[in-house]
Amino acid sequence: MTETNYNRWHCVYGAVLLQLCLGVVYIWSIFRTPIEKMFGWSTSDVSLAFTINLAMIPIMMIAGGYLTPKMGVRKVAILGGVMVLTGMYITSKTSSLWMLWLGYGFLTGGGVGVAYGVPIATLVKWFPDKRGLITGLAVGSLGFGSVLFTQVGYYLMTKVGVMDTFSILGIMIFVGVILGALLIKAAPDGYTPPGWTPPPVKAGQAGPSKYDFTPREMLGTPHYYFLFIMYTFANVCALIIIAHASPIGQKVANLTPAEATTIVSLLGLFNSVGRLFWGAVSDKLGRLKSIFAMFVLSAIAMFSMNYLSSYWLYALGVSIIGFCFGGTVGVFPSITADTFGPKYVGVNYGLILLAYAVGGIIGPIMAAWVKEFSGGEYYLAFIISGSLCLIGAIMAMTFKAPKPPVIGEQKSAAL
Repeated sequence: MTETNYNRWHCVYGAVLLQLCLGVVYIWSIFRTPIEKMFGWSTSDVSLAFTINLAMIPIMMIAGGYLTPKMGVRKVAILGGVMVLTGMYITSKTSSLWMLWLGYGFLTGGGVGVAYGVPIATLVKWFPDKRGLITGLAVGSLGFGSVLFTQVGYYLMTKVGVMDTFSILGIMIFVGVILGALLIKAAPDGYTPPGWTPPPVKAGQAGPSKYDFTPREMLGTPHYYFLFIMYTFANVCALIIIAHASPIGQKVANLTPAEATTIVSLLGLFNSVGRLFWGAVSDKLGRLKSIFAMFVLSAIAMFSMNYLSSYWLYALGVSIIGFCFGGTVGVFPSITADTFGPKYVGVNYGLILLAYAVGGIIGPIMAAWVKEFSGGEYYLAFIISGSLCLIGAIMAMTFKAPKPPVIGEQKSAAL
């Protein structure tokens, strides 16, 4: 099916703006230490807010995937914005750990998840011809948002304090999400750009699939669990750094808090560039070969992390981690659509993205525990995560595409 009444690039503009605003989720490390000092709470207790936030993103992305056919893409995106606004406001009034966990963890993370899935699921249907590039551009905007909001957040903290910063950022995000949502429109089923035909698929490659696996059918394949584990390993590695970039820099490279904040911005920048770069590369090189390269580079960086004892060496290591993590975030939506079809990608990718939550639980908490029980050192966490990256690289080179179900017709319902 073709569509001539709507310029599909308008959807890209809306997706970029929406994701740019949601990038606030990645600036948590600039808030963590001030909150610890303000209330006297432990690193692990405060870090749990970020862990909950990460866990809620894929869970609520799945919920958003089910709501979209009923409510429409714009209303679901705005719903996510309302949840983020509410969560950031509650966070700004924090007087107990439970308020922090509820506001920043459950509501803010849940709102990001609801809104995050909308542009991804929409764009993979509008751009079957540029799937890697266009999803990389969309999710890359979230990384660029972290660069922007790191500086805005740090500035606001110096002017109004850490708690009022949350409420101001919440309002900014809400306005941006609404403006972005107004530009997004759902693609018609089976849309193909005029004059484009799908390229032939070599045997064993992961897509593009001509069959749309429902979530239940996908969960019935071993391929889902293989991709889930592989993605979990990538997230464990990266989210250790994302959650602890500032304190790790102050420990390993003796950075000042201001210098560490610039590293967080750098992490966000390379996270963003990696999403766009690897998304485009995966269209040419192949999704799994690209993932293999990212895992190898990440392993090298993690094994070296404890020895990056200067500002520029630490900046290099963090940049590599952010660059490769951004690539996995940019490429995995396309892997999901290629492997299991685009029709149910909103829910299917949400189920894959649960690996993000698992990685968010394992990575930051592991790093916090290692730090607390080893006298402030992170070395063991670097070794473990680097080893997982090497295993992930092997998995990427051995993955094979699933075969469509032989018996029964494809279901019209999601489950």
